[in-house]
Amino acid sequence: MPKKTRILAGILIVALCILNANIYFAEGEPQTEQTTAVESIQPEETDIIIPVLMYHNIAENYSASTDGANITPKRFEEQMTGILERGYTPIFVADYYNSVERGKPLPENPIIVTFDDGYLSNYKIAFPILKKLNIPATIFIVTSTVGATAESGRVGTSHFTWEQAKEMQQSGIIDIHSHSHTHRDMTSLSPAQLQEELRLSRYLIEKNLGKNCYVFSYPFGKYNETTSRLARMAGYRMQILVNYAESGQDYLANNTKSGIEHFTRLTVTGSQTTEDLFKMIDTAVENTKKLDSSISQ
Repeated sequence: MPKKTRILAGILIVALCILNANIYFAEGEPQTEQTTAVESIQPEETDIIIPVLMYHNIAENYSASTDGANITPKRFEEQMTGILERGYTPIFVADYYNSVERGKPLPENPIIVTFDDGYLSNYKIAFPILKKLNIPATIFIVTSTVGATAESGRVGTSHFTWEQAKEMQQSGIIDIHSHSHTHRDMTSLSPAQLQEELRLSRYLIEKNLGKNCYVFSYPFGKYNETTSRLARMAGYRMQILVNYAESGQDYLANNTKSGIEHFTRLTVTGSQTTEDLFKMIDTAVENTKKLDSSISQ
């Protein structure tokens, strides 16, 4: 395809995505029908600290070098059971947004479970476990690899299909949002490339799942002022980062009084036991309390 034709095609894609975004946001505020229903709530004026967990793939066997992106089914279920036994109430990322931006109440001891990329194991393994335990989770998908299989050579690990994504979205247990279109470092892209990554992924999610996509999770957690500005222009009302702690002392959670900016997550690795997970969560909560205290003084 000639270069000029490719450029025109790219402009057309972005234009269609912009039109689609305008249609969705003309309807009003983000959809809230998937918000977690709770009985015991905290007062709206209370500052609430919320740890957010980030998972990727679930696999029975994997190499030690990929420990940061994999966890066994047994360990994942143990951790999910553990957070319930410890008194946490899992909520969606959307619940946090609706609390901060719209004053919706949150449950006691909230915690958020998220996944990145959209691996098939999220559907085949995590989804049944989450349904059994009634734990809501948010999945951020790479739209260009939806349905791609390891056998095709396009990806190293298979990803779930749009049909499977729709089943999860409609279950009320899973909420799906964007992790870009092709999973590239957003800070290395031109403004035109950024527009396509942001708008095309949002368009495809809204088109295929019939929902409002307004949360964006940065690939590799990389962002800057330009990516943040263009993401807001593309219709994303919340942007998700990653807490790459250099040591256990650097872990952080989120505080509702800090708003929706710099919303961060804790990476769960396959080598972490449930006890290790709780230590990381406790450290993140304490660090966040100390940070908030020092800022307010």
